[in-house]
Amino acid sequence: MSINRTKLLKTSIIIVILGLISFLNILPLLNFNFATSYMGDDFFFHVQRVLALGNIFKSPVNFDVFAHTATMANIFYSWETVYPLYLIYHTTGDFIFSYKLFYFLITFLTAILAYWCLFKISNNTFSSFCFAALYVFSFYRSTNFFVRSALGEAVSMTFLPLVLLGLYYILFDDYNKWRSLSVGMTLITYSHTLSLFMTSILIVVGFMVSLGFLDQRKARIKSLFTAGFWTVILCSPYLFLVINTSLNNKLYLNWQPALHGLPLTDWLMNSLGNRMYPNLNVRSSLGASVVIAGVLALMLFIIVKRSRTAFSTFCLWGGLGIMLISTSLFPWFLTNNTIFGRIQFVWRLNAYISLLLLASFSLILGIVIRKNVLLKSVFLLALIAGLTIGNTTALATFTAAKAEKTPREGTLVKNVKNIFYGDYTPEQVQSKKNLQQILQKQFFLNAQQINPVYHFTDNDFTVQVDNSTQSHARLTIPVFWYASQVVTVNQKPVHSKISKTGATLVTIPKGSSVISVSYQYPKSVVVFIVIACFGLAAIFMPLIFRNTGSAKVTKTDYPSHDVQSVSWFLR
Repeated sequence: MSINRTKLLKTSIIIVILGLISFLNILPLLNFNFATSYMGDDFFFHVQRVLALGNIFKSPVNFDVFAHTATMANIFYSWETVYPLYLIYHTTGDFIFSYKLFYFLITFLTAILAYWCLFKISNNTFSSFCFAALYVFSFYRSTNFFVRSALGEAVSMTFLPLVLLGLYYILFDDYNKWRSLSVGMTLITYSHTLSLFMTSILIVVGFMVSLGFLDQRKARIKSLFTAGFWTVILCSPYLFLVINTSLNNKLYLNWQPALHGLPLTDWLMNSLGNRMYPNLNVRSSLGASVVIAGVLALMLFIIVKRSRTAFSTFCLWGGLGIMLISTSLFPWFLTNNTIFGRIQFVWRLNAYISLLLLASFSLILGIVIRKNVLLKSVFLLALIAGLTIGNTTALATFTAAKAEKTPREGTLVKNVKNIFYGDYTPEQVQSKKNLQQILQKQFFLNAQQINPVYHFTDNDFTVQVDNSTQSHARLTIPVFWYASQVVTVNQKPVHSKISKTGATLVTIPKGSSVISVSYQYPKSVVVFIVIACFGLAAIFMPLIFRNTGSAKVTKTDYPSHDVQSVSWFLR
């Protein structure tokens, strides 16, 4: 059998196993008839975000969702990596089926990336399978999908292994392979902005802590800055839109509670008890699998000297360090009223704790168990079975106690469009009186309430008004004002302003008028799109045209013989 056929066979087996792991992970979604993803706020918010993508290339605002108030949620909540969910829904017309299919696909991609990234680091199939299974079933990831329905944050976890691989290259291996970090950070940016913020901070802190132990420091520092520079280039369209909108509008951002960590004992009890939603303040725990993996990794690290590689050390102590920071041992009160308070909840750090501890455990386990193929096979089977049972049991317990039932498809999409969320709306929305005027569609002509005829499409809000005052009058239209707004009166462009309620204020002539309100992207965003496209080409074209004959080979990926033995696979 040729090497190519051997590669193809091994790759096919790997894909099948990762597909099976992914399917087992989504079983609760099928078994519980989707009830666990119906927690309320986050789920309904993301449903509307996805529905709003129907006109995303024409306008940053969709009038058909968010109670028809014209919010710019999809400017600030990046949507590119969840756009496939909209395409599936647009094709099938069934949002619940589309959500389930998208969850499976994103889970499958997570498994593939987790496996591939750890294999590039370890060249160990066994370690890579362990990491893929553990990471896919990691409790915080499951909570984000099944319980909190935090779609953007859950999708961003798919790309954290790419960031880890990029850090491995820059810190410990070939620092010229910084592209993995740029690609990973770019995909996170286009998934969840808050994850970009937290990941960037942790990268800088991790790099600074490791700096004293690195060789070729100047080259590695340069490589990190190079990765950061190209990440900014690739993300420039999104960053420009966020900055431009923020500078031109005074906005209410989002709820910012005081940060606090749990006492270590409470934290351990929640995690070891697999409590998915302990209370309203703590909406996710780390999970027993991550805690046990971390403890075993620490024990093996101490006992088995050969397991203490530079990168396994970095992952282990990094994970344990962030774990301790996430408890009340860290003075979180110092971060309140600072930019760090934007993370809203300390338990968001569980994503990074899970990534690092599970990577360290998988790396160390692959070093400790080197030649016993039977033991590896039994361990993997037991691991996958245990994770499936543990995940399903935890979700069943949660569902029986707290899951909220909501209507099936047919009423879901119709009802959800009338739910309002105030994130990134004009700051006047903080007044309940102002907000109610918007939500109740109250129109005012020279401060007198009127009841004109109005209608809307995804792109436009149109109102017909009869001004009988015999002079120009000021009309308040109950949709939010943004600087990118375009208003026409009788098909002629006019200037609009923001009212004291955050609504749109426009002057109309006497007599009958038809007023149309829409929103547009700033034309200069095209420049940044072109820059990002050229940046993408500049990053990867050298790799495409590189002389493969001069490539340095440092590892042997596959054996050329012994196909009949399973040792060629689980080594």
